[in-house]
Amino acid sequence: MNFQQCKLLCLLGLFVALSGCGGGGGGGGGGSADVASPSTNTGTATFGGIVTYTDYPVTGSGIDYDSEQSKPIRGAIIQLLSASGAVLASANTGSDGSYSLSGNVDGTARLLVRAELGLPSSVNTRVVDNTSNNALYTLVADVDVDSNTMTQNINAGSGWGGSSYTGVRSAGPFSILDVIYQAQQLMLSVDSSVDFPLLTVNWSTLNSSANGNISEGDIGTSFYLNNNLYILGNANSDTDEYDKAVIAHEWAHYFEDNLSRLDSVGGNHGQGDILHPSVAWSEGFATALASIILDNPLYIDTFGLGQNIGDITNVEQDSDSDSATFSGGANPLLDGYYSETSVMELLYDLFDGGSIDDDSVVLGFAPIYSVLTNELRTTKSFISLFPFLHFIKLESPANSALIDTLFSDENIDVVNANEFDDPTDAALPPIYTEVAAEATVTLDSNSALLQTSNAYGSASSFNEGNKLLNQRFFKATAAGAACYTITARPVAPTAGADLSLTFVDNSKVDIFVGGIAESRDVNLTAGEIVTFSVGAFSDNARFSVSFVSGC
Repeated sequence: MNFQQCKLLCLLGLFVALSGCGGGGGGGGGGSADVASPSTNTGTATFGGIVTYTDYPVTGSGIDYDSEQSKPIRGAIIQLLSASGAVLASANTGSDGSYSLSGNVDGTARLLVRAELGLPSSVNTRVVDNTSNNALYTLVADVDVDSNTMTQNINAGSGWGGSSYTGVRSAGPFSILDVIYQAQQLMLSVDSSVDFPLLTVNWSTLNSSANGNISEGDIGTSFYLNNNLYILGNANSDTDEYDKAVIAHEWAHYFEDNLSRLDSVGGNHGQGDILHPSVAWSEGFATALASIILDNPLYIDTFGLGQNIGDITNVEQDSDSDSATFSGGANPLLDGYYSETSVMELLYDLFDGGSIDDDSVVLGFAPIYSVLTNELRTTKSFISLFPFLHFIKLESPANSALIDTLFSDENIDVVNANEFDDPTDAALPPIYTEVAAEATVTLDSNSALLQTSNAYGSASSFNEGNKLLNQRFFKATAAGAACYTITARPVAPTAGADLSLTFVDNSKVDIFVGGIAESRDVNLTAGEIVTFSVGAFSDNARFSVSFVSGC
């Protein structure tokens, strides 16, 4: 076949077309297609071929542009259009990037590869340009039809010119899409009926680490929020379209939010931080799930000039010495339920096996998925390692002793067999303080005054903080069926503090006024448990908590 120049398509601003020029290679242009020599054919024609994108491995030295690979675009929606733009046929590319489309064409046709997953009639994932009115990314090939059977191979090139990006970065959206395809396939392998709510992935070459207007690319970092992923794309600083672990990590937060439960309050976090238990769980879980999705214990994030730096975390290895302690506060061990590295190492250790595995537990993904999507979704406790530990042992009773050993090695209390487990670390108070019906408490379970603490990180006037003890946790049990009022009230010497109440569904009560009680009415049945946390928009705020019926 001869090569014909690919054409650029912009359909009323609805698509970002990523067609490029030049041959079958993808490295130097935006995209390319193997196209038949010009001719004219009228009638039904069948089109088939392979759709690919240019990919690069990532290492500790950044993106390895010298090791270019051609990868199939899997599961994407591809359409056959008439010369006038009418959709003649739609399908999904196969696991090898193959497709087949038939339609009644009149001399010319157009193939449109959409950066979308799901059925053509029911899209569940789409990659858009948040700096171009959320236009959908597409690959386009215009074809002069010369027979009733046409072979059209289409490639999304990287735009890499040898030392910098010089062409259209067509591969970026499809590299991102392929990670999500892998994530979906993992879920489908253990649950064929899983339904994925619509996810919008926002990627642009303008997306940078600046904070500001998202529509201008100032996204700050790659992150998840409300069924949207925002992915960095600013070359020579930080661009994540080839950082598959980063994309899978953020998709894991989407999974939490939609298929499990997301109790995290978010915020800055890192290795060595003593975190809010739900933040530690969420971030450690997301990193572990990324490695499970990619079947690779190496979590690599590239950045820098020419994308020449790679930060590597090996989730198979112990990140912190067993005796390492936090340098401030009450000096707890770095390993624990409040450590995202402990969470990621434990979850991956439960999953994996093979010659490099450093433990004797190999559960695979199915029991982990079952706990994530069932018990963790409905537990009355805040999501942390403790409810997961409780339920994974119920899911895999034959491995209970081995699981206990694994968790004990990470400084996790395995004695109490319930999802409200408390730490054994004497330096820390129990996670939950019990509040009896019709009672007001001012002391925690260790008989210390109730107060928030900045021992491991500070709160601020606009953020309660996300470190351990920035928020204190409470558990109350209804004595009988009734409406109960839960109240948190600031007390001296911080009677002017602005408090907040947060519940396990991540709903919050906060009237944003200092010195005022925060309260919520809840209808409970006899014996029903309710859990909540109390935080403050200042450090070391003292308060009382009451749980009284009759609202």
